[in-house]
Amino acid sequence: MYLTIDIGNSFAKLAIFHDGEIVYKERHHKLLVGNVDKLYKKFLFSRAILSSTRVIDKRIITAIQRRYDMIILDHNTAIPIKNLYRTPETLGRDRLAAMVGAYVQYPKQNCVIIDLGTCNTFDLVDKNGTYQGGNISPGVDMKLKAMNHFTSKLSLPVRQYNDDPIGKDTTSALQNGAFWGTIFEIESFIHCMNALFTPLNVILTGGDAEIFGSKLNSKIFVAPNIVLIGLHEILKYNEE
Repeated sequence: MYLTIDIGNSFAKLAIFHDGEIVYKERHHKLLVGNVDKLYKKFLFSRAILSSTRVIDKRIITAIQRRYDMIILDHNTAIPIKNLYRTPETLGRDRLAAMVGAYVQYPKQNCVIIDLGTCNTFDLVDKNGTYQGGNISPGVDMKLKAMNHFTSKLSLPVRQYNDDPIGKDTTSALQNGAFWGTIFEIESFIHCMNALFTPLNVILTGGDAEIFGSKLNSKIFVAPNIVLIGLHEILKYNEE
């Protein structure tokens, strides 16, 4: 059994893999050594891998590494795809893991992976297993907070999706700018990538994937565990 740990901006997600499948998953606002200890007592995992998009207490990482055989994913870690990113040291570890996960789930196929969360990321791995690069933009909450923070009169509205794409007051205008603006952004990126890489699989993940997945006109796959799957594959790849 293997343990994968994905520390994002909002949550630390932990998953146990057995025979290539997730058999247990949990999440916490903060990673603690005790979280890992409890999972080991229950599952006796042999190895672990950790990916983090935020700064975490080095003492926690050191304590876990002393107890368990764990890889910390970084730009020097061997991966089963080719990375064309010009600054691999700045590439988010979750983005890298998602690319690997997509290529494992959809081998020899072009894939766009759209991770919708604090920030929205748009990445592409081609059918040859080459990561071509991608984009980053503000997530829904960040859009709403930015409009409130950088203006003197715009309020911070309740996070809400409206069926009518045309705002009828300032509150709905702000909500629509964040939600419908994101929908249009996703659709436009998919259209652009379809012109360059055909056929194309579109994979949505992240906290807002379910919300937007039901609103898009494009055919998409919602894959909430794509990062964890990628981490598992990277861990196995580094055993071989």
